[in-house]
Amino acid sequence: MARRKNALDQTDLLPNHAPIYAVDDWDSAVDLFLRDGKIRNISKHTIGFYRQELGKFKRILDEQKISTDPNKITEEIIKTNVILYLLDDEQKATSINCVLRAIRTLFNFLVKESYLLRSPMTRVKLLSQKNTIIKAFSTEQIHRLFAQPDQKTFVGVRDLTIMMIFMETGIRLRELEDLTLDDIVWREGTVLVNGKNNSQRLVPIQALMKKQLSKYVALRGQLEHNSLFVTIDNTPITKRQVQEQIAFYGRRAGLTDVRCSPHTFRHTFAKMSVQNGADVFALQAVLGHATLDQVRTYVNLFSYEIHNKHRKFSPIEKMF
Repeated sequence: MARRKNALDQTDLLPNHAPIYAVDDWDSAVDLFLRDGKIRNISKHTIGFYRQELGKFKRILDEQKISTDPNKITEEIIKTNVILYLLDDEQKATSINCVLRAIRTLFNFLVKESYLLRSPMTRVKLLSQKNTIIKAFSTEQIHRLFAQPDQKTFVGVRDLTIMMIFMETGIRLRELEDLTLDDIVWREGTVLVNGKNNSQRLVPIQALMKKQLSKYVALRGQLEHNSLFVTIDNTPITKRQVQEQIAFYGRRAGLTDVRCSPHTFRHTFAKMSVQNGADVFALQAVLGHATLDQVRTYVNLFSYEIHNKHRKFSPIEKMF
């Protein structure tokens, strides 16, 4: 018998047979992926995002009677039966990209852990997204919104406090939902915010906000849990409930030309901060953006300095 060769070539190092630890159904693959995420202490919101988008991906293929066995999902299936399928259904590029990001991360995990040899997402690109104009509240609209909650009720005081803290800090809806009593650092005048990817940041609050928070916390009283914002039944308030309340006040205030949502408050905070002279690095720190890209967008849209400079070099103004 001939002696085996000792040196391994590229073919030996990358065999074309299936991995030893194979997964042959979608639910098992997702369970392994989410379990790994929990072990790595990924935030519950990120886990929830992956569970939602991966579930959506499975439903898309089930509707078309296409196998969800991870070994049988190809690049062509993703392009034709997911991307084109959703585009034909008039889904927005942002929604489609959420699905693509989730399945890309899942398949990268399966390849890294040797459950699959290769990912069908390797050459699939995200859809280009249109840059839309960011609408924010005017000062007059904010006053109208703030006038809506009934300050003779617990819910009214709570809702005004919520809208004020959105305007004071620019925090995300999910971040507000996660706030606890312990996150308020009264003496320093800051709020500890738990951001994306388990990051934390201290966001300043000023005297009027502290006064309103103090009023609300006194009415909230001592409960069995530590969530800052609660319902009339003393359960932690949910994101959906906050969204519904703000939309309700928007309708009652007669605001029709701007979306009344927590995220609009975030845009408004950014707009007014820029117009009041905040620099990009301070704004990035307060808003909790990982990069300066979104902050630069705010500056470009809302900076008075840019408008003033344009007034100086405007061709039309110089012509007449």
